Amino acid sequence: MNMRTGIQHFCLHTGGRAVIDGFEKSFGLREYDMEPSRMTLHRFGNTSCSSLWYVLGYMEAKKRLKRGDSVMMVGLGAGFLCNTCVWTVMRDLEDGNVWADCVDRYPPPTAGNRTGEILGWIFDDCMSFINFKDYDRAVLFSR
Repeated sequence: MNMRTGIQHFCLHTGGRAVIDGFEKSFGLREYDMEPSRMTLHRFGNTSCSSLWYVLGYMEAKKRLKRGDSVMMVGLGAGFLCNTCVWTVMRDLEDGNVWADCVDRYPPPTAGNRTGEILGWIFDDCMSFINFKDYDRAVLFSR
C-alpha cells in the first residue's frame, strides 16, 4: 500500500528512535516525512501521545502545512492500542507556536545523543575523582 496516496504529511508518535524507524520502514516514508517526529523526539523526548501535537506544531512552524493538505496522525498507546486519523488543513497558519523560538535551528547538523549532552559533565575534569576506567563513554551513552 502506498501511504503517500492522498496524504501529504505524517504526524507520527515519537515513542523512541525504534518506533520512528519502524514507521519509516513500514509506511515507506522519506526522511522529509520523518523529520518532524525525529526533531520532536530530539527536543522534547518521548512524551507519549502528547508528542503528536509537538510534531504537528513543528510542521506548522516550518510552514509545511498548506490549506487543503491532508495530515495522517498516528498515535500508539499501551499494549496494542493504535489510533489514526486524517486531518485536512483548513487554512494557512501564520501564528507562532511552541517551536517559534528555535525552529530555524532545526534540524541540527547532528541530532546527537541527548543523554550524552545532558550527562556529559560526568566526564569533565571537575569529576576526575571518580574512576571511570571500567566504563567506556560510548557504552554509557549508547542506550
